Amino acid sequence: MSIRLVHMDSLSVEAAVRKAPNGDLVLLCTCGGACEPAPENRVYLFRSADGGQTWSEKQAICPEDGWARYQSCLTVIGDRMYAFVSRHNGRFVDWRNELYTSDDSGYTWIKHDPPFVPENGFVRDPVRMSNGALLFPFHAYPVTRAQEDDCRKRNVIICESKIPYVDNGVCIGDFSAGFRTLTAFRQPAEILPLWGGGKWRWSWSENTVVEAEAGHLIMLYRVDRADWLWRADSFDFGETWGKPYQTDIPNPNNKPQLIQGNGGEMLLLNTPNNRPDFYLKRRFPLEVWVSTDGLKTWNKKIRVSDFPGAYSYPNGFVDDDGRLKLAFEFNRHDVYFADVEL
Repeated sequence: MSIRLVHMDSLSVEAAVRKAPNGDLVLLCTCGGACEPAPENRVYLFRSADGGQTWSEKQAICPEDGWARYQSCLTVIGDRMYAFVSRHNGRFVDWRNELYTSDDSGYTWIKHDPPFVPENGFVRDPVRMSNGALLFPFHAYPVTRAQEDDCRKRNVIICESKIPYVDNGVCIGDFSAGFRTLTAFRQPAEILPLWGGGKWRWSWSENTVVEAEAGHLIMLYRVDRADWLWRADSFDFGETWGKPYQTDIPNPNNKPQLIQGNGGEMLLLNTPNNRPDFYLKRRFPLEVWVSTDGLKTWNKKIRVSDFPGAYSYPNGFVDDDGRLKLAFEFNRHDVYFADVEL
């Protein structure tokens, strides 16, 4: 296993790494500003042409037009790279989604209107199902224009809009024929955690999906303040979903990622810790769990690092060599790349 420092910034959040069509490793991360969200948040690209040993300086992929931006999904389909980005005013107000594509391995990017993304929502990493269709999970918030106006006037974060529920859904299809956007289930306000001293309710689901067997999809997601991952299952390629339930997988309000391995195994990237403490202090150790029976049991648990701190939002892929290439940020400042033998 090797771990390399990629970048240090005043803020670094939601790092993701993929192999570009030309063989380079491309890492995207939201950086800048003193916190997240903030008006200075921007999406930057880092490149490695030597397998992650050295990395380039940061390069912006979005136009500098005064809007804050946050990337939530980086994926490669064929010879094209796709980056889903949320544009906002620095408080997640006037939240609109953008899609950036690159046909030259990330050197240049073209902005599009996303073909299927709900407003006020984050798109997450897709799974290519056994029936050939793509499935993008998402979570979204039913914020009205009046609520946006109120938050903008008061200069507060969109979480104070007092939403009635959080949607957890999927977008199914492909880029040539289009996508259908389906709601998997809703988290009603009464079960959402209280924030801001009890003034409003909000939850960042950050759902992730893997196909256990043909048509059987497993979705894991976080529920803020719950300290365990939650799960929902679909047995018809994502058309309908069963009732969500709490798993026995510890999680300190941190985004997980499910990855399909090259040999049928499934990986879970997670920080399994639910001690009674502030969640950012509990985002360690960083581990990779491996299952060969559809997440019923865990054959192996690989510890990437256990130095105390916040290993937030780990995200990566299994390369052709069978190794996990992983990006994460530490203490919301430092961006790292890890090459992990499975």
